[in-house]
Amino acid sequence: MECYIPLGKLADNAAIAEVKQSHDSRRFVVFDEDLSIYLRAGDTTRLHRFTVWINDAKVLQSQGVASFNKVTGLDACWILKPGTTDSLFRSSVVMNNGYNNQIKFTVEYVEDVPISDDQKSSSEDGDNDILPSFEPVLPGQPPKQNANSIHQSGLSIMNVPPEQLKSITLQYPIYSLLNMRLRNSMLKNRHCIISSLDFQTSKASIQFSERYLPSSRPDGIRPELRLDFQELRYELVDRTARCPLDPITPFPVPFQAVAHDSYSISYQLPLVPDHNLSPHRVKITLKYVMPLGNHRLPITTTWETDVTLKKPAITNTPQPSSSLPTSRMYTLGSRINLLGSTTSFTNNKLNNVKFKFLDKNVNAYKGAQFTMTLQIVNSSTQPLDLVIYYNNRNPPPHPQISVPLSLDKQYQMYKRYRRTTEGVILLSNDYKVPLVGPHETYFVRLNFVGIISGYYSTLPGLKIVDLQRNELIEVGLGASIYIH
Repeated sequence: MECYIPLGKLADNAAIAEVKQSHDSRRFVVFDEDLSIYLRAGDTTRLHRFTVWINDAKVLQSQGVASFNKVTGLDACWILKPGTTDSLFRSSVVMNNGYNNQIKFTVEYVEDVPISDDQKSSSEDGDNDILPSFEPVLPGQPPKQNANSIHQSGLSIMNVPPEQLKSITLQYPIYSLLNMRLRNSMLKNRHCIISSLDFQTSKASIQFSERYLPSSRPDGIRPELRLDFQELRYELVDRTARCPLDPITPFPVPFQAVAHDSYSISYQLPLVPDHNLSPHRVKITLKYVMPLGNHRLPITTTWETDVTLKKPAITNTPQPSSSLPTSRMYTLGSRINLLGSTTSFTNNKLNNVKFKFLDKNVNAYKGAQFTMTLQIVNSSTQPLDLVIYYNNRNPPPHPQISVPLSLDKQYQMYKRYRRTTEGVILLSNDYKVPLVGPHETYFVRLNFVGIISGYYSTLPGLKIVDLQRNELIEVGLGASIYIH
C-alpha cells in the first residue's frame, strides 16, 4: 500500500510517477487546502481504515474505500472523493491555536496471503462433494460476493485482528495563512446592519515564507509570499435558498495579497424585527491560490455564522475599585493635565519603548478617510509582538468632583464623551504589527475616518496590546485632529 498527497492539483490523467514526484515535494499542509490524496494498492492488499487526525482530534475516519473513487486509467489506484476534505478543517482544534499544529494521515490495510494452485483444487474438490444448499433469491437482491470479488473491490467489511493490520502514517505541520473575523454593527437611523469582513495575512504566513519559499534570486533573498484571490462571496442563506450580496464599496476581484496586507470589506444587511431571536445567517467563501515554485496550491475557506450584535451597554456601571488607577481623561479638570503630555509616550512596564505620531495638527473632512503614521521605537533588548486596536466603547467616566453636577453639566459631559469616543473610527482595526526586533524602529500607517465634526486633542480608545507580556498601552494621547 502506498499513500501520496501531491503538492497542488494534478491533471486527471496524471501518471503515477508524476503523482509520486509531487508528493516527494510536500513538507507541510496549508489550512483549508484542497488536498488530493491517492492510494495505490497491490493485488493482495485490502484497505481497512483511513483516518485523519489534527493534533489529538480525529476529524475523519472511513472504512474501506468508501471515501475514495477509482482512478481511471491507473490500476489499483484510488483518489479521495471531491468534497471530503471540506470537513477536515471545520474543527476548532486549529483555529483556537494558530501555531504548532500537526495533521496526520493514517492508512491501515491487510496483506492477504496468496492461495496456491493445490489449495484452490482441494477447495474445489471439497465443494463438489457437498451439495449447495437451496436459498431463496428475492427480486432485486444482489448476488453474494465471494472472497475474491471482495479483494478486487478493495472493500473491507469484516473485523480484522489488530496483529494482522499494517499501517502507513504521513504527518505534516499546518500553516494558517489568514486571520479572519466578522464584525457587525447596527445603524438604527438607517434601519440596517453593517457587517464587516476583516482578514489579513497571519504571523504564521511569515514563518512559512522564511521556511519554505524557495530562493531564486542570486543575492539569496527569498521571494515574497503572494496569495491570488479568485473568488470572494458573502451570502445570506437559509434552509432553502441563498442570496449573494455586493459590498457597500465595490471591491475588485480577483486581487493579490502579500505579507502584512489587511482588508476590510463592508456589507449592508436589512434590520428585521426580533433580530436577536432570529438573526441573519451568512456564508462566507474565499477561494485563493498560493504560488510555490512550479506548484499552485488551491485553498478554499468557507464558513457559516449568525450575524450577532453586541448587547447594549449597561448604564448602571459599578464604581471602579480604589486599588486600580482611575483615568481622569474625560473629567472637567483633566484638560490641564493633558496639555503637558507630548506625542511621545513611554509605558512604565515597557522600558525603552516609545510611540509617537509623526502627523501633527491633522485636518480632515467628515466622512473622508485620512492617514496617520505611528512611529514605534524599540530601544529594549527584547522583540515586540503588538496589535493595534481602537476601543471606542469605553464606559463613561465618573468625575472626581464632590459637588453634584446639574443635569445640564451632566449632559454636556455626555456629549463631550460621545464625541471624543465615537467621533473618529479606526478603519484598520486590530492591526497585527510585524515583529519589531530589539533596537529597531517601525512605522505604522493607520487609516481613520471622522464621523462627528470637532477638534480632538486625544484618541482615548487607541491602544496597543503586547501579546508577549499581556500589557495594554495607551497611544492616542499625542493625536491632534480637527474634523471639518
